[in-house]
Amino acid sequence: MLATETSSDAPLLVDAAWLADTIGRVIPIDGTWSMPNDTASLPNGFIPGSRVFDLDTVATPHPTLNHMLPDAKTFAQTVGDMGVSAEDHVVVYDRHGVFSSPRLWWTFKMFGHAKVSVLNGGLPAWIAAGHSVEKAVTDGKAVTYVPSKPLAKVVSKAEVLAALGTDAQIIDARPPGRFDATSPEPRAELRGGHMPGANNVPFGSLRTADSHFKDIEALIEAFASVDPDAPIITSCGSGITAAGLAFVLAMLGADDVSVYDGSWAEWGADSDVPIVGS
Repeated sequence: MLATETSSDAPLLVDAAWLADTIGRVIPIDGTWSMPNDTASLPNGFIPGSRVFDLDTVATPHPTLNHMLPDAKTFAQTVGDMGVSAEDHVVVYDRHGVFSSPRLWWTFKMFGHAKVSVLNGGLPAWIAAGHSVEKAVTDGKAVTYVPSKPLAKVVSKAEVLAALGTDAQIIDARPPGRFDATSPEPRAELRGGHMPGANNVPFGSLRTADSHFKDIEALIEAFASVDPDAPIITSCGSGITAAGLAFVLAMLGADDVSVYDGSWAEWGADSDVPIVGS
């Protein structure tokens, strides 16, 4: 059974066997998010006892940026209505394997939730292990959820601008072609390229072919050029896989990691900010 990189409160990453042994004592939450038209091949069903957290719906409204971090009141109301308290141990997963579930991990951490783990391999791994799924989510009895001091960090565009040229390391999770502006952005209105001084660690390079996180040695190698003791800012296309980088960095012991929530959807749309490679 995998229950790796244990914090003082809960393991960061767990496997299907671990979750099967703890069902009834933890609360699974489906945090699936997909690019448009990218759901047809995903497995259906829910791990028994699951709730669903819609990252696009439970978000701060913005005219152009989706799934921006919600405010504390919105988060607390949503999670409390699911029957989840601040003391519960939640296990987040998605239908891809590991893709958007770390974004939900980060969201919970932003509101001080101590006991939150990511299911390695997500729903596909649960099904492959022979475990049953349910057709509907569980309606928990509503409780009062009380957020507490953040256990993760977020930065704005202004804060990223201020960090340029300092010892802060910017790590971009997008594929190399988008990072280098040799492939087009999926959003036609965005410029290509990357922030000055940024490093590219594509999120896809951290996963196996069946969408598990790679072993710890491979993850260490992927971040070999990153100083875990210096400030780190993660970015991606719209903030989903930036949180995935933050999750892996947490497994590797880095503790000064901030997610740029607007990511390239915000930066690439602003003609006044510096870009390399466009």
